[in-house]
Amino acid sequence: MNKLKETKILGFPLWMYLIFSILMMVMAANDWMLTNMVGALAFAMIIGTLLGWVGDHIPVWKTWFGGGMLFSCLVAGAMNTFHLIGEGSMEALNTFNGSTGFLDFYILVLITGSVLSVDRKMLIKSFAGFIPTILAGIAGALGLAGLIGAITGVGAIEAIATYAIPVMGGGNGAGITPMSKMWAAATGGDASSWYASAFAIISIGNLCAVFMSALLNKLGQIKPSMTGNGRLMVGEENVSTKSSDVKPTAADYATGLALGVVCFNVANLYAKHISIINHANLGFSIHTFAFMVILMAILNMTNILPENVKAGARGMQQFFVKYMSFPLMITVGIGTNLTDYAKVFTNPAYIVIIMATVIGAMIGTFIVGKLFHFYPVEGMLTAGLCMANGGGAGDVQCLGAAHRMELMSYAQISSRIGGAIMLVIASFIFGKFL
Repeated sequence: MNKLKETKILGFPLWMYLIFSILMMVMAANDWMLTNMVGALAFAMIIGTLLGWVGDHIPVWKTWFGGGMLFSCLVAGAMNTFHLIGEGSMEALNTFNGSTGFLDFYILVLITGSVLSVDRKMLIKSFAGFIPTILAGIAGALGLAGLIGAITGVGAIEAIATYAIPVMGGGNGAGITPMSKMWAAATGGDASSWYASAFAIISIGNLCAVFMSALLNKLGQIKPSMTGNGRLMVGEENVSTKSSDVKPTAADYATGLALGVVCFNVANLYAKHISIINHANLGFSIHTFAFMVILMAILNMTNILPENVKAGARGMQQFFVKYMSFPLMITVGIGTNLTDYAKVFTNPAYIVIIMATVIGAMIGTFIVGKLFHFYPVEGMLTAGLCMANGGGAGDVQCLGAAHRMELMSYAQISSRIGGAIMLVIASFIFGKFL
């Protein structure tokens, strides 16, 4: 009892925080909550942080199932599925995460801080080996899915085209949406029917990826030699950056944040209006976040940024990871209907194939990642599981479950550049074998 009295959440005494939580739930359930950014952020911060705290204190769950990150996301999904909050409140949260750009904001802050925190030489080495590792993960995923498909009677091509490709495709908007059009063009079928099935498949694939991310975190605790504790390359922990010795001021935090939002705008301009690749009608495009990772890497490798700016960017990253991750999980989860998961359970073989896809991605990245001196845990997490999850939101869930948010830049390369690679592969397989 004394321990509960001493418990604080976001600095508030527990009793006071529970009052805030009840107020927000009552307002959201009755659509009394503000339907703008203020209302959405209030609900996400108060309810998300509470659910995250609960999830991080549930025995077994906190160790093996992703703790508060996955718990808060699933409970938010239950709010949607069982209509525990009003339609207006639901729409406000979905809009806040989508068109208002909270998810984009969170990711750009993490990309800015994570890329600028890595030593320049190590950054070049890690990027050089990352794409081959992604390709190995794709090969492992499609290969194992095809093998299991043949064994279970589903068929190798069916397993790859219907299950493995959507899972590895980089999520919804930049993944299965264009893939559905490719499938329709190749088969003459209805794109919407393939999309509906694929959406359920990627939902299960994302859940498997998050679960495996939590297991990788546990593996790192059991076998410390297999993890860099958030660092991708072996030896990276022995290389200190000058910015790590700089204590950022409040002004530096503002500078780091300003750098991130400006660079995101520049990357967006390049992606939509300048990029030759995106205007070459290749059947796929490179996402803004991929160009932002490249831009931040250039700024780091050219060493033109003052150390206090890098320190400020890293400080903002740490703030968002610590205080904005649980709120983000609410806004991500609120758009999930838990019944989508049930659609795939009509045949146990389908679940096995999806799991085989995720595991195959891990096996491929483990083997090739070792050749490039990547820590197994971080290599499998970023190049493997962040390919097999649900895109940008899936990256946040996987890295959160593994407690390695500082790897966001690599996760985005997987989701964005890796996702574009999957569109090319999907186009070939659909056209050749279907």
